[in-house]
Amino acid sequence: MPKRQKLIDDLFSSMQATLALFDGPRAAFGKSYAPGKWSVREILIHISDTETVLLDRLRRIASEEKPALAAFDQDRWAKALFYDRRDMHLVKMQFQAARRSVIELASVLDESFDARTGIHNEAGSLAFGPLLKKVADHNTHHLEQAMAAIEGRPWTPRAR
Repeated sequence: MPKRQKLIDDLFSSMQATLALFDGPRAAFGKSYAPGKWSVREILIHISDTETVLLDRLRRIASEEKPALAAFDQDRWAKALFYDRRDMHLVKMQFQAARRSVIELASVLDESFDARTGIHNEAGSLAFGPLLKKVADHNTHHLEQAMAAIEGRPWTPRAR
């Protein structure tokens, strides 16, 4: 299987797994995998918000010549963007629309786009291909945290 198709499959399967969490029992939304860590609700909102940021970066890299890419502070977003009161149905729709758009980009643009770059104000040069992989990896990372919280167990990061 070509590398791009494997990534598209991973993006689709992690989308399905994330959407299933949105539809799970609301009681699980308040759980966390460790004291002081984000709840399942906060993780899902973070996944959704980050998906929109990463989609924007991918679109800019694909369409502009070395675009400027801005960082965002995830903890400030969680506080300032009222993660405790967000409409989870809207958050789910935002995530699904952004993820489907990422999958569309990955499907339509060939691998020659993978080397195109943008300039991130903190991380420096970011290339389309690795950023596309980061979308899938980021989602998987947070899905593991959410599942640990739901199952009532601690979470430790896997070596990647």
